Amino acid sequence: MAVPQIYTVSDTSAEELASADNVLVLGNALGTDIHLWERAMPALSAQYSIVRFDMPGHGKSPVPTDSYTLEEVADAVIASADKLGIQSFDFAGVSVAGAVALEIAHKYSDRIKHSVVVCSAPYMGGPEGWSERIAQVQAHGTASLVPALPARWFSDDFITKDPGAVKALLDMVASTDDSSYIKTCEALGAFDARGYLADIRVPILVISGEIDPGSPPAAGAIIAETVPEAQQVIIAGASHQAVVEAPLEVAKAMTTFLSK
Repeated sequence: MAVPQIYTVSDTSAEELASADNVLVLGNALGTDIHLWERAMPALSAQYSIVRFDMPGHGKSPVPTDSYTLEEVADAVIASADKLGIQSFDFAGVSVAGAVALEIAHKYSDRIKHSVVVCSAPYMGGPEGWSERIAQVQAHGTASLVPALPARWFSDDFITKDPGAVKALLDMVASTDDSSYIKTCEALGAFDARGYLADIRVPILVISGEIDPGSPPAAGAIIAETVPEAQQVIIAGASHQAVVEAPLEVAKAMTTFLSK
């Protein structure tokens, strides 16, 4: 299979990125785009040269014609870093990109300084765990997912407090290409990092939302307890999109860890 193509964006010039020693690459969750990180960007960009990328077929990334694995997304991230002249960098990903954070830490330990797994898990339930969602998108499109998402992604308090932020993410999902969403679900169904966690030698931080039903703290703890010297931070009161609900807390956990 060919490495999938991904769209990347940075506020830092290519010349500066190539010589920078503080590059942080950020990946987004299933059905979202680079704007998922918007609320954390002020705190992160104050200390890091940020590169954000869209998962294949999400946001501005090209729609993939072939199926792909999350390992191949890790390959695509490295290929993009090569094009930008970036030799080593820190990486952080939310949900599906959190799984990519594990893949990239395992396969590219010579390129990754730290890897941050945000609201994700080492195993996503296997193909059977995604069959119903795939069937729904095949039949009714990504917009049909929207009604059920708030309860899975946000705390009740946040839904009430900031409906605009909730709607912004739901709009991202509804605009995601159906075939690309399905291919990403298939990649998640094929993903299982449990067999190599103990072999990872890149420093890993796991950030979990306290009330996240999809990737609960117990799932993140498997990573933290298996990867040598990994750490876990639990964001109180936050659900699956902790980077939107509690951006300052997520950014603080990241910057504290990445500075070590």
